[in-house]
Amino acid sequence: MGNHSYRYEEALGKQRMIIESLQNEIEYKNDKLMEMEYKHSETLAFVRRHIIGLVESINSKERSLLEMECKYDESLNMVQNLMKERDKLHEGCHKDLQLMMDMNANMKHDMECLKKDHGQLTMELEESKAQNDQQQKNFIDEIEKMKRELGDLSHVGSGGDLNTLISTFRNQLKDKMEYLELVENLCSSLVVKEQQYRQELHDAREESINSLRDMFRGRSQLGIKRMGELDPKPFQDLCLQKYSGEQLEEISAKLCSSWEENLKDPTWHPFKKIKINGILQETLDEHDEKLKELRSECGEVVYKAVTNALMEIEEYNSSGRYAVAEIWNCKEGRKASLKEIIQYIIRQLNTHKRKRK
Repeated sequence: MGNHSYRYEEALGKQRMIIESLQNEIEYKNDKLMEMEYKHSETLAFVRRHIIGLVESINSKERSLLEMECKYDESLNMVQNLMKERDKLHEGCHKDLQLMMDMNANMKHDMECLKKDHGQLTMELEESKAQNDQQQKNFIDEIEKMKRELGDLSHVGSGGDLNTLISTFRNQLKDKMEYLELVENLCSSLVVKEQQYRQELHDAREESINSLRDMFRGRSQLGIKRMGELDPKPFQDLCLQKYSGEQLEEISAKLCSSWEENLKDPTWHPFKKIKINGILQETLDEHDEKLKELRSECGEVVYKAVTNALMEIEEYNSSGRYAVAEIWNCKEGRKASLKEIIQYIIRQLNTHKRKRK
C-alpha cells in the first residue's frame, strides 16, 4: 500500500512538472505571441503610414501632373498664338518689303528721270547762256556800229534820206532789243526750271536719308553723317591735357558748346573771296580774329575740327547755320552719290530676301 502511494505521488509529481513545464511554455509562447502581435501592430501601423504617404505622394504627383498638363496646354496655346503672330509679322514684313521695293524702284526711276532732265536742262541752259552772251556781244557791236554810222551821217544834215535811215536804224534796234528780251525771258525760265529740278533732287535725297536711317548698321560702307556738327573729342583731348578730376568733362562740354554757338551765329562769316583761275571763289579767312585766337589757345587739332564744321555748314546749310544729315561714303570720306545709295538699297533688299528663304 505504501509503495503504491509512493509511485502515485511520483507520477503525480512528474505530471505536475510536465504541467508546470507546459504552463511555462504556454506563458513563453503567450509572451512571444504578444510580442509578435505588438510587432505586427507596429508593422501594420508602419505599413498603413507608408501606404498613406504613398497615396498622398501619388495624389500630389497626380495634381502636379494635372498642373503640368494645364501648363502644357497654356504653353501650347501660347506657342500657337506666337506662331500666328509670327506668320502675321512675316506677312506684314513681306508686304512692307514689297512696298519698299516698289517705292525704291519708283524712286530709282524718278531719280534717273530727274537726273536725265537735269542734265538736259543744264546743257540747254549752258547753250542758251553761250548763245545769249554771243548775241549780246553781237547786239552791242551792232549798236556801236549804228552809233558810228549815225555819227558819220550827222554831218549830212536834215533830209528825207537821213530821217528814213535813222528810222530804219531805230526799227532794227527795237527788233533786236525785243529779241534780246525774249532770249532773257527764256533764260530766266530755264533758270527757274533748273532750280525746281534741283529742289526735287534735294527732296528726293532728304527722303532717302529719312528712309535709310535704320538700315545703316555695323561696318556699312554708307552711313548718315551730320554735316556741320562739331566733334567733341578734340575738346575732350585738349582738356585732358590741361585739367583733371570732375571739372574736366564740364570744362570740355562748355568749350565745345561755346564754339557750337559761334558756328550758329549768322553774323560771323570768316570767309573771303579770291580769284582762282579767273573765277571768284569763297575761301576760309585764316586771319579772322576768332579763328586766330582759337588756333593760338586750343591748338591745331581743335582748330581743324572747328574749321571743318564751319566749311560743312557753309556748303550744306549756310542760311540756316545748323547741322544737317547727309548720306556719307564712310570708306572714301565723301558724300555718297545717288547711284551708290540705290545700289546699297538693292543689296540690302536682296540680302533680306535670301534670309527669308
